[in-house]
Amino acid sequence: MTNPGGPRKQENQAHLLADHVTTPKNIKFEVNTKRYFNSSKKRLALAGVCRFDSRSNDLLQIADLLIGAITYDLKLSDGVVPGSKYKIKLVDYLKEDLGTESFRQAFRNRNFNVFVENNEENKKRRSS
Repeated sequence: MTNPGGPRKQENQAHLLADHVTTPKNIKFEVNTKRYFNSSKKRLALAGVCRFDSRSNDLLQIADLLIGAITYDLKLSDGVVPGSKYKIKLVDYLKEDLGTESFRQAFRNRNFNVFVENNEENKKRRSS
């Protein structure tokens, strides 16, 4: 069957892996998170939410460390954090190893891909 409106643009969908946080029994974290996110995007952008204890997963710990370092670099360049010499040392090591001067702009190298949506709303969120 063909689409009478022409070919449909393929939309990206994500799956969220969230660290387990205890919530009251009447709170449906996965359902509420997915509903809120998709509602804000006005489409099916978040296909699934799964929570588990990150302490039991080494790969998630590494991913968390990398995301934290990239976020720290963004906050540092925005002047939101004063700068810890140990965190800066880790960020500088990652930038040197990956061959980039900053994570501020979109960056791709080997199998490492950083996408930063540069808009005022995200800048305000990062500073809070």
